[in-house]
Amino acid sequence: MLDFPTASRLLCHCRALLAALALVALGGCAGNGLLLHDHPLAGHIVDPAAGQPVALGAALERMSAADVVLLGEVHDNPIHHRLQLKVLQQLSQARRLALAMEQFDSEHQAALTAAQADPDATAETLADAGQLSREGWGWPLYQPLVSEAVARGLPVIGINLSRPEARQVARDGFDAMPAGAGRDAVERHWNPERQKTMEGLITDGHCGQVDARMLGMIVQAQRARDAVMAARIAPYADRGVVAILGGGHARVDLAVPAYLGTLAPGRRVLSVGMIEVREGADSAADYPAVRDRLYDLVWFTPRFERPDPCEALSRAGMARAMKKN
Repeated sequence: MLDFPTASRLLCHCRALLAALALVALGGCAGNGLLLHDHPLAGHIVDPAAGQPVALGAALERMSAADVVLLGEVHDNPIHHRLQLKVLQQLSQARRLALAMEQFDSEHQAALTAAQADPDATAETLADAGQLSREGWGWPLYQPLVSEAVARGLPVIGINLSRPEARQVARDGFDAMPAGAGRDAVERHWNPERQKTMEGLITDGHCGQVDARMLGMIVQAQRARDAVMAARIAPYADRGVVAILGGGHARVDLAVPAYLGTLAPGRRVLSVGMIEVREGADSAADYPAVRDRLYDLVWFTPRFERPDPCEALSRAGMARAMKKN
């Protein structure tokens, strides 16, 4: 696997492009919770399968050639949203593609579509119609994307399974999935290895504090959510789609890309994982996203400073225990 400190000379030809985009993306973000701007990987793009760096222009060409581009983000990282906006602006110059967003629940699509038909539509009216949780999603991060779609006349597609629907699937199984939402595809690509991988991811995501019964239910809901996202994206693949979703949903081994292979056969799907750099991890091979080929392209970015969720979960658990006693 390519070691970036060793291979930095290979990137000289595209540094001007990367630097230009980084300046735009980082503008206004300094001192705003972003760390490791000077990390040797920050701003670089890698093709994990080839084990090689990819110039920004070449990466954008690959995105332009795809029917579906999945931009897997860390939801609270502002630079991820700025890069997504630049990608949307670039790709929508050539065609009137669709903007698919995890932040909108698919059950509100009819209202979202009706709101877009209003000549006075704005990002705010779409957020209202789609019942987007402004506080839960950090609306200021997503508002520029929706505004861009409105300005360019791009359809905005809600692709998420709502929390009540996900809870029902977790409790009652895949038969509780909405009709036409990938229910037939949800079992086709699954196997014990994928089950084990997802169980590990969810256990880690819950800081090890999840019992076996609850773990199985969460895995079931996650699988349903991935299948629903793919099912909502698939009808728009012929016109082109840029999808905004969490990095876990964009993994080629487990999630939306695998379901799209069933629901949109023959379509070119490109998964881009936006990965935060880590201190002391200076080689691309240090990151599972590259080492395990979890995405078609990996785009390294500065890290956003946030509280340790496991510490908060531990404190909450201790508080509950003390209350019981």
